[in-house]
Amino acid sequence: MKLTPGPGRVAIAKGKLRSGKVLRHLILPMIVLAASPLLAAEVPAPLLTQAESRGIDALTAAILKAGFPDAAKAVAYSGELSVSATFDPKGPPPLPSSRSKMQMSVPNSTNMTYGYQFDGLHFKFPDGTWLISLNYRFKPKEGDKVNTDAASVINVADLTAAAAKEKPFDAEKDAVEWLKTVAPEHRARTKAGMNRLVPVLNYLRLDLDHLAPAVVLLARAGWNEAGALSLSISDQRAQKYWQMRPWSGPEFAFDPTGEYPKSEAEEQAWRKARPQFSPEPPETAFRRAMFRWSRVQITAESPEDVFLTPAVAGAIAKVAVDPKDPQGNGAKIDALLAGMRLPVTPPEGAGLAIRLQCWEARERKPRMVVGGGKPGAGGSISMSTSFIAPVPAYVPQKSDLDALVALLGDERPSRFWEFSGPHPVGDNALRALAILLKADPRALAGHPTDRPWTAAGRKAAAAAVQKWWKEKRKDYVEK
Repeated sequence: MKLTPGPGRVAIAKGKLRSGKVLRHLILPMIVLAASPLLAAEVPAPLLTQAESRGIDALTAAILKAGFPDAAKAVAYSGELSVSATFDPKGPPPLPSSRSKMQMSVPNSTNMTYGYQFDGLHFKFPDGTWLISLNYRFKPKEGDKVNTDAASVINVADLTAAAAKEKPFDAEKDAVEWLKTVAPEHRARTKAGMNRLVPVLNYLRLDLDHLAPAVVLLARAGWNEAGALSLSISDQRAQKYWQMRPWSGPEFAFDPTGEYPKSEAEEQAWRKARPQFSPEPPETAFRRAMFRWSRVQITAESPEDVFLTPAVAGAIAKVAVDPKDPQGNGAKIDALLAGMRLPVTPPEGAGLAIRLQCWEARERKPRMVVGGGKPGAGGSISMSTSFIAPVPAYVPQKSDLDALVALLGDERPSRFWEFSGPHPVGDNALRALAILLKADPRALAGHPTDRPWTAAGRKAAAAAVQKWWKEKRKDYVEK
């Protein structure tokens, strides 16, 4: 067989035509053309370095090992969920009653059906359990419903592209003022991160306070850029003094009055010294944000307010401490867990020390309870609504002054915690004395009040106030 070249033709072979050779000669050039950078779709550069990715992956694995839910086989949803749950209002609710939009009685039953609406990012696990708004765990029982009509299933593998298409963002146009607050050496990376990640945050309706758990969930669900959310965490944390301060300075001072009059000036001075911010390394920001988020899980008022048990949240928090834990956060988590295991309401007849152990600083909001009654005339059903809040475990009494002074420096755990961490019984005694004496007892005793509040500081302050009390007791007790 003879092929004669003509205009626009190529002589493939002479003599016999071998199909294998022809295909090989034709296909190889096509492969080369397809792989050409000029023709291939542009692949965006990774936002994290390989070392950063390895560090975040290792921390994610440790968090999962500590008991965090594994979303490897979960389905992700974004948008609004409508939930209805039927339960006996005399028992614990499956979801926070404060989030209920509707309550309906169940005929011939004391059970009630509560209706809820939740927006944001949700996950449904293979066993039917829902993680709603990255806040609440809900496993529907028979008759309960989760309506997803107003939510969308997220194709996690295609998340970056889908978000960029639906929620485009250009940092140079949309975040001009924000970028000015970032140190010049970090600005290019921050801009690249915002361009790629802000569309995802908006597309998923993702709350900034839940970015740390979102990293773990989305990574296991199959999004290969989940770790890069640590850059968003870092950018947000860098501009929030009360998130950065616990990791960089000495222990906070303690104000038993709860006023902390210098805190605003302290924050303003910090901001003035940093007209532009330098974000933490992404792994560091992710770890510290996970610690902070886990602590919120531990200190929740009620189990239905969060989706982790205190034990699991504590294990995760201890995984997320800084290397070698220079801040002593592991011990603080142990003390916090010990305090949260104490009852909110002490046993009847409990002594002062026990009541101080159960005494919280926060004021608990009343919880709504809607109950159904028995059927009335004409088939009507009565309903009752009540708001319940626990009575404070302790109310300072003048008759307790001597006993409170004696309890100063007591290191037994308590339910009292604040931004700086957990506080022992002795700090609650100092808080009660400040209420009764209408001033910080340490100031009355001439003891410094602005020093880091450590175990040694507690001991020294207790000794100073107890010595002062022996001398001045009559001035307060016999008035």
